[in-house]
Amino acid sequence: MKIWMATAAAATVLFAPLASAKVLIDIDGGLGYSFNSLNEGSLANDEIDLQGNQSSGSPTGLNQDAENGLYAWTKISVPIFPDVGLKYQNLYSTGTNTIAKTFQYGDKTETFSGEVESEFDLSYFDLSLTYGIPLPTASIDFGLNFRSLIGGFSAENDSLNQSIDTAFEVGSTPIIVPMLYLGGTFDIPVADVRLGAELKTLPIGDTNITDWEVKGTWFAPLPTNILVKLGIEAGYRNYGLTIGDSTLGADTSDFASEVNYSGFFAGAAMSF
Repeated sequence: MKIWMATAAAATVLFAPLASAKVLIDIDGGLGYSFNSLNEGSLANDEIDLQGNQSSGSPTGLNQDAENGLYAWTKISVPIFPDVGLKYQNLYSTGTNTIAKTFQYGDKTETFSGEVESEFDLSYFDLSLTYGIPLPTASIDFGLNFRSLIGGFSAENDSLNQSIDTAFEVGSTPIIVPMLYLGGTFDIPVADVRLGAELKTLPIGDTNITDWEVKGTWFAPLPTNILVKLGIEAGYRNYGLTIGDSTLGADTSDFASEVNYSGFFAGAAMSF
């Protein structure tokens, strides 16, 4: 009995600071795997078709398929201050096709002849600043999201030293895209289940970025739930990018594109 009492006392001393911190700060997060599909991929004013396999003419096909990738996210909530959300998504497609064609992407032009390996990478980092409207078993969040595009487009024929390599950068700085954010969660306490959805979007005339997801999270009934809940999450997301001939008065015709990825995802989740 004395041993058990001593153990309980030690646990109380060890976890008391964490319990106190939990009153002031909430931390949620997830880490998992996305099973992606490329639904549409038109680049450079319909000169390039990511999915197609046509070797010449317009559009030139690159025979790409989406690759599965990792994702990770966290959300930190502190009273008074806006909630801070961070997210990384690995999202890209690759392909190989025999091409005989000259095409341009951005300020790069190349004449390809032979087998070309290509990649279109829409991977990103997100920073969200949001405020929530708390309800009895739900929350509605709204604010801004800042997306750093860390990928780009590349195509190369190694044997003939032919290549195009264009990063989503201005100079050497990654492009930062401001977006509107709207999200919400709904808890089902008796089942330890949380349902959620979020929308990040930037509609500017003919240019539009829309990224949405829905998901469910189940928290395991563990003794540690008083401090941190551990569970699993799964859902579906859709990410569409449309770039028109003109964006905010700037000529973006060289980058005019329409790309859409979607897919299911699953991973581990925690709530502190």
